[in-house]
Amino acid sequence: MIKVVGLGIGNLDDLSRKAASLLQSTSRLITTASWHPVFSSLDKAHIEVWDGFSPEEITSRLNQVGEGEDVVLAVSGDPALDHSYLRGIKNKLELLGAPSLLALLELPEAFLQLDAESLKSAEDFGAKVVRVHPGSWEQIKKALPQDADVVCVDKLQVGKGKVEQIYIEDGYVFIPGYVAVKKTSAIDALLTTMRKLRAPDGCPWDRIQTFESLKPYLVEEAYELWDAIDSGDMDLVTEELGDVLLQVVFYAAIAEEEGLFDFEDVARVVNEKLIHRHPHVFAEVVADTPEKVMANWERLKKEEKGKEDRVSILDGVPKHLPGLQKAAKVQKKAAKVGFDWDGIEPVWQKVSEELQELSEAKTPEEREEELGDVLFAIVNLSRFLKIDAEVALSKTIAKFQKRFRYIEKHADRPLDEMTLEEMDVYWEKAKEEDK
Repeated sequence: MIKVVGLGIGNLDDLSRKAASLLQSTSRLITTASWHPVFSSLDKAHIEVWDGFSPEEITSRLNQVGEGEDVVLAVSGDPALDHSYLRGIKNKLELLGAPSLLALLELPEAFLQLDAESLKSAEDFGAKVVRVHPGSWEQIKKALPQDADVVCVDKLQVGKGKVEQIYIEDGYVFIPGYVAVKKTSAIDALLTTMRKLRAPDGCPWDRIQTFESLKPYLVEEAYELWDAIDSGDMDLVTEELGDVLLQVVFYAAIAEEEGLFDFEDVARVVNEKLIHRHPHVFAEVVADTPEKVMANWERLKKEEKGKEDRVSILDGVPKHLPGLQKAAKVQKKAAKVGFDWDGIEPVWQKVSEELQELSEAKTPEEREEELGDVLFAIVNLSRFLKIDAEVALSKTIAKFQKRFRYIEKHADRPLDEMTLEEMDVYWEKAKEEDK
């Protein structure tokens, strides 16, 4: 059985005889509040300290306690009033009450008692008191006006100040009067869902993901969005945009857990970047043509943090871009400083020249090199024709797939039993249908 002892707001002498006896004699004592003055009268050598654990982690750990195992959990204040997450414990509990942390605050007769999640959807009732568990203050803080005057209790210490000035680890924040709470948005709900999936009692698959393991999904979702846009189905585009957004939220959640950054940081950085790179909109710089805008864009990029050491015009091209896209990006960067063909005629000649050299190549190594030259020249040609080589190739692949499926659908026997000439008859029919 798990016995939960409330430590109240005083010292050991203020507890009931049963509560004090349990704390002094139990074989396994766990506490989420080792800072509490009660422990100044106890031997702390054999106490398991769970300070800093979130309610979700505490719940998960307690649910792993064996059925026949006796455990005493010591918590600040009163177990029932101050630790509502205990309702999620599957094992049998015995709660030993004590004065609540709320007794340290001068509260009005009517107020809403909330936690980090319920705060977001709370009506503007007036006075509110919000339970702050370890790790939840930043989330609560974001839901409140930063200049609001509040009263708080943290580790039994009472204080007051503006939201932006205080920090609470384990206690309450009291918001007097009609302070409007920021309502839960769809993005807040998504962030909450992701945190739940990543929690100790969340989804086993989501919990083991890392920056590295998610990389293939990021690329895959981007291409699925591309397909959705090509389809013209806006419901599908909406869904696929959501899947791309999920990747950003997933990365931000992992980073938040490791104390690196969170979704707010991601949004803030890109917003600051947009403002910095658009001085013709947000400042006094004049750029009245797309060409001037792009010239400013490239100049400002070089000034940004992390990009100061770029010495080559070609620096900054992502190394993992697909080959055709990467070739086009490199060529465009070189063209900006004048390293480019004067017109399309020499580009046609270059393609013919590279094809000739490929046909004359003797070794596998030579053929590989010359084929690369052909592809690079083709990308150059597509640039002068104002055609995206990646898009053109994708459309050709789709056309091939459509025609090949026509053969599979209309053939009178399995394809591996047909000759090339027989399959070609159906291929020509498929071409006719495309006209």
